[in-house]
Amino acid sequence: MSQDSKLSEMIQRLDAEGKEGYIDSKYIWDDGSDHEGVTKIHVRGDPEGIQFIKFDYVKTGQPKEESFHGFSNQGFTQTFEIDHQKGEHLVSVEGYHGHGTSIIKSLQFKTNLKISEMMGYEYYDYKFKLAAEGKKIIGFHGSAYSNLTSLGAYVTWITPTRMEAKGGKGGKEWDDGADYAALTKIHIRSGLKGIQNIKFDYVDKDGHLKEGQVHGSDSGRGFTLEPFEINHVDKEHLLSVDGYYNETMGIQALQFRTNLKTSELMGDYDDESCTKFSLGCNGDKIIGFHGYAEKNLNSLGAYFTTLPLTKLEYIDSTKGRLRDNGKSGFLWDDGTYQGVRKVYLSYDASYMRCVRFEYDNCGIVESREHGSKASVSVQEGEFVLDYPNEFLTSVKGTTTDAYPSTMITSLTFKTSKGRTSPTFGNQFCSSLIEFVLEREGSAIVGFHGRSNCYALHALGAYFFPLPPPHDGEKLKEQDGDGGLSGV
Repeated sequence: MSQDSKLSEMIQRLDAEGKEGYIDSKYIWDDGSDHEGVTKIHVRGDPEGIQFIKFDYVKTGQPKEESFHGFSNQGFTQTFEIDHQKGEHLVSVEGYHGHGTSIIKSLQFKTNLKISEMMGYEYYDYKFKLAAEGKKIIGFHGSAYSNLTSLGAYVTWITPTRMEAKGGKGGKEWDDGADYAALTKIHIRSGLKGIQNIKFDYVDKDGHLKEGQVHGSDSGRGFTLEPFEINHVDKEHLLSVDGYYNETMGIQALQFRTNLKTSELMGDYDDESCTKFSLGCNGDKIIGFHGYAEKNLNSLGAYFTTLPLTKLEYIDSTKGRLRDNGKSGFLWDDGTYQGVRKVYLSYDASYMRCVRFEYDNCGIVESREHGSKASVSVQEGEFVLDYPNEFLTSVKGTTTDAYPSTMITSLTFKTSKGRTSPTFGNQFCSSLIEFVLEREGSAIVGFHGRSNCYALHALGAYFFPLPPPHDGEKLKEQDGDGGLSGV
């Protein structure tokens, strides 16, 4: 089978979402699937919906521009860029349209590293999604006349990233491969001359447990350490490995870090004769290992794949009630950034009137405001974070349950350094409902929710695993039950 045939078998075509029924062939377009990825997306819309869309791709390593799909001489244009040179790729598209209508109302794009703002306007009738688990989008197709009427995609498997083995010299090469979904357990036997052997247990892509092979030997004095377990069922992922090696004797000590905890230091090392190394890639998780071993574990390398962002839905206690299609206020979505720098709030004795978030976008501060300060007795407050040394990790709040309109009455923020903000707003009204937005071991990197011109109705958040501790902290100085104290 030719290389082109193998690639075509890996490509999957996702049907176009949007207009139902017959579409004149002259309005159908197809950018094809012969690309490595999407690099830039241009969207123009107005109150009627998405007027046109344009995708820029990369093909055989070179940029490739496609034609516009749709038509417009008015409205707003938004651009979403994807840095394929840094391993970023498009993984999904979500949007809204009405059943049988001829216009897509809004679109939102997600990569392995970030999520765009909502482009366009929420439409209550139907929400759709273009995505396939473990795959990236490499092309689009659809239909368009004076507006974008439908959208489909081409997807293919995401190739894991291979990080070369680090450590001492010698040994026989071994490779567990990268065809796994996660790791579940790490077994280590340590001796006087370093790590004697290592074994990894995995979960395959079908969810089956797979016990790995032993790499190294059982010869000589040594002892088997307590296995380090990773609870993949609760979305625990292995993020990085730190260790020390000696050029002639190989790896002497290892320490593993997940998004929830850090292992004890496994083994021992001498500062004068050993070199420190790290296996880790921000934004990715480890799904496989390779290396060299014989009498001892000589060196260790890893395979990485995309680490998913987590979205906690917005808090809205009118959800499910038939009022304005079950929604309070208007939907907004900031997407995701590297972190939150500052939060501004405006509130009075009744409700949270306005909130403004300052995000870090690759060193550039971007501000997003929701609600309005239009109140006679409004109070203002702010909470500043020491970013990038400090991250927002939790939001607690209270909301009314007064049908037909839910309102947020108070908000409190907590950081990775254990700092807690004052409580902004009124938390002492009767019949309030408390809510919490947090995910263990993760930082808040964006917000979404609902608001109108006079109040904040609902709030949700995006989470990403906290970055590793700053380099320079010795492994022996880290706590075995957390390892995040240096963040």
